[in-house]
Amino acid sequence: MGAFYLAALVFLWAGRRGNVSRKLAVVVSAVCLLAGSGALAAAVYPWGNSYGVTVNRLQDLPGGVKPVPGNVKPAAPLPGSAVQKPAQVSGKTASPVPAAAGYMALTFDDGPYPPFTDRLLDVLKEKKAHATFFLVAEQAQRHPELVKRALAEGHTVGLHAFRHRDFLKLTEEERQKDLALGKKVLYEITGKEPVYWRPPHGFRDFSVMEVAAAQKLTVVNWSVIPRDWTGIGRQEIRDRVLEKAENGAIVLLHDGDSPFYKASRQPTVDAAGLLIDSLREKGYHLVSLEEYVQAEKRPGQ
Repeated sequence: MGAFYLAALVFLWAGRRGNVSRKLAVVVSAVCLLAGSGALAAAVYPWGNSYGVTVNRLQDLPGGVKPVPGNVKPAAPLPGSAVQKPAQVSGKTASPVPAAAGYMALTFDDGPYPPFTDRLLDVLKEKKAHATFFLVAEQAQRHPELVKRALAEGHTVGLHAFRHRDFLKLTEEERQKDLALGKKVLYEITGKEPVYWRPPHGFRDFSVMEVAAAQKLTVVNWSVIPRDWTGIGRQEIRDRVLEKAENGAIVLLHDGDSPFYKASRQPTVDAAGLLIDSLREKGYHLVSLEEYVQAEKRPGQ
């Protein structure tokens, strides 16, 4: 990105000095600026694989279920999940939703953050639903009991960062130290090294992806973002997710408020139960990332 912008400045300077024609300088500079802007957009845009393989949907997970259109099998509830009743269509009982068409994942960023993470775990336990938590390890150090509880209750624990910062603005050494320290903290609390990493804000470029690979982390972003941190209520959060719900969707929600931890996350907590009920009514099985990968190994799949 910087190289493109620098090249644009060099050509403008050369055109002004007369080393090249002004017309050529303007055209080349414009192309460089567009290329640099495109590279920046690809870095901050959460979807796509411009800088390396990023998990944006469940089907992108390494080792996960690989759906084949027209050749799917009925879904069976995953261990620990609530039994789902068949949908009613025009007074008739519909067939179960195929496994390849019926999985979604709720993911929560920036925690742990009491009392909201506690309350969210209560909702998930009541609904017998599993989710994925991308934790800020600095917060995990402050509230290890919540991390242990999430793991004990069947949720996937992933890493967000040691400290919530834009990785595009960090040096390679800072990135390496942050991820290494974040992994170390979560391992000390859980006894397991995190496998999945969500970059802060979802931002990544080639160098960020290389650091993640060096740390043996699978980069996970999302496909549905209701923007629950903007002060909207539980009904709006629910409606925005339902509007975008589809096969393999990964939903970005927040149980934390990094870096200040002052804002309430109660609307997200209140929306969680509504979401689980509404999505199950539509035939979706809600799974953690680890559950989805393990689903391929279950009998009948």
